[in-house]
Amino acid sequence: MSTKPVIKYTDRDFESIRESLVEHAKRFYPDRYNDFNDSSFGSLMFDAVAYIGDIMSFYLDYQVNESFLETALEYNNVRRLSAQMGYKFYGRPSAYGTATFYIVVPANSIGEGPKTDYIPILQKGSLFKSSNGASFILTEDVDFNNPNVEVAAARFDDYIGKTSDYALRSYGRVKSGAKFLKEITVGAAEKFLRVKIGPSIINEIESVYDSEGHQYYQVDHLSQDVVYLETTNDNVASDGVRSIMKPFVAARRFVVSQDESGTYLQFGFGSDEEGNLNDVSDPSSVVLKFSGKNYLTDSAFDPNELLKTDKFGIAPSNTILRVVYGSNNSDDVSVAIGELNSVSSVSLEFPNAQVDSITKSVIKSSLETSNDEVITANTTMPTSDEMRYRAHASFAAQNRIVTRNDYEIYCYQMPPQFGSIKRASIVNDPGGTNRRLALYVASEDKNGYLVQTNDTIKMNLKTWLHKNKMINDGIDIYDAKIVNFGFSYEFVVDPQYNSLSVMADVDANLRKLLAEKFYIGEPLYINRLYSTINKTTGVVDTILVTPEVKSGGSYSSVSVNIEDILSEDGSYIRTPNNVILEIKSFDDDIRGTAV
Repeated sequence: MSTKPVIKYTDRDFESIRESLVEHAKRFYPDRYNDFNDSSFGSLMFDAVAYIGDIMSFYLDYQVNESFLETALEYNNVRRLSAQMGYKFYGRPSAYGTATFYIVVPANSIGEGPKTDYIPILQKGSLFKSSNGASFILTEDVDFNNPNVEVAAARFDDYIGKTSDYALRSYGRVKSGAKFLKEITVGAAEKFLRVKIGPSIINEIESVYDSEGHQYYQVDHLSQDVVYLETTNDNVASDGVRSIMKPFVAARRFVVSQDESGTYLQFGFGSDEEGNLNDVSDPSSVVLKFSGKNYLTDSAFDPNELLKTDKFGIAPSNTILRVVYGSNNSDDVSVAIGELNSVSSVSLEFPNAQVDSITKSVIKSSLETSNDEVITANTTMPTSDEMRYRAHASFAAQNRIVTRNDYEIYCYQMPPQFGSIKRASIVNDPGGTNRRLALYVASEDKNGYLVQTNDTIKMNLKTWLHKNKMINDGIDIYDAKIVNFGFSYEFVVDPQYNSLSVMADVDANLRKLLAEKFYIGEPLYINRLYSTINKTTGVVDTILVTPEVKSGGSYSSVSVNIEDILSEDGSYIRTPNNVILEIKSFDDDIRGTAV
């Protein structure tokens, strides 16, 4: 008989472990122990060991399951594992919307327009409230000097027979929530300092400063040392772009982590003694290091040497951190039309002249707000399953721009203060070599018409794409050529229907079909026009649809013969990769006839 115990590693539950222990005792200790009665002391020991084994097996299985996103059950573990895959979710999200602002300004000396010296800028950070008590923060400056601002006479002075005050209307983006200040005392230097700033419902860290005035920047990970700052665009009047995007080396930085216990900031473990980290060093001073040897060797270059540190950023020490963060102050942040109607706290700037305090107070008290659209958002926390799906999607994207869709979507994701891109399309540059790509873009003016994108927006777009694009992708940004077109059509009306009513229905259906702007390179299928007209009640058949290119006057300067872009069978308009079609005026460019 073998004296080596046979251990069954597959025994993991109470019964199987106990049976194996009893079998082991019977086999190897038959002379020393043979009392297997359920009420014996030996039975107690078998039960105790089996009990402990069962518990250890349970926690082993549990820990293994909690280590994988697909099998994790605890919400915090799902959240941490999702963050490892690139998806991070902080707090209850804010609701975003557009608010309408009204302000009354005194008229100029001749009563023909507002006095420009008294026209203010409503500064971002101003607070407003809805009827249900939810607070909203203005996320951008609202400049009432902008030429797009609507102006109307507000008050009339009968004594002088002129308008005395003008009302100005403008729009600005708002988000739900309020700002809170947290001061944290930090002691001696500590590696990877982690501090708690508040509850787990915080959804934004607005700013972090220490008592010495140093600013700390939020990054996705501590090894990320470059952030993109917003700087004022001096040519905003001509460009219509409020800000310019600039890269900045963030020596002082932090990451945000969050679980059910609260929201935390974590810093690196560098110190101020490591030199000036505000700018990137001259690479030549780092790379070209000569020694006393009479020969050269090949050596690897560590990019961390550019910043003179590999400590993942400077950590605060012996100071007071002042953290401004945002969080919803109400569980219900949905606002119906017109319910964002209370001014809570505002800041006005008068850039054109010195305005006396009384006039400032009068203009400030005239400010009113409203919302022309419903503001709503899902502020509930995502479930574990929802977070898993989002994590897998984020992991697949890898925060990189690789495919054509990646480039186009990333163009649309550029923050609005740096300019807006209405349509974008990227193709292989037919005239380029070495993986060069051609990015065609088009913007939109205040009237909703397509226009060429100005140079400031293009520069911001270049900076925005550069941060995540493939390093060997060369991109040339071009203006898409805008081709205005229209068409005429004829159809037969059923005698049982009123021709004017049918014509109105056809017009409405065509407007609905063509309501969305075309994409760059998108063709126009004429058979869709035939189908839409024929499906209208009262139409017997469509006789003819004749497309035509519009040019001259207010239309695009791009002129092309319709025969050159019409397909051979006349069923669609062939749109080149650098062309976008636009119907500029539906009333003028679409003409129908009922016969």
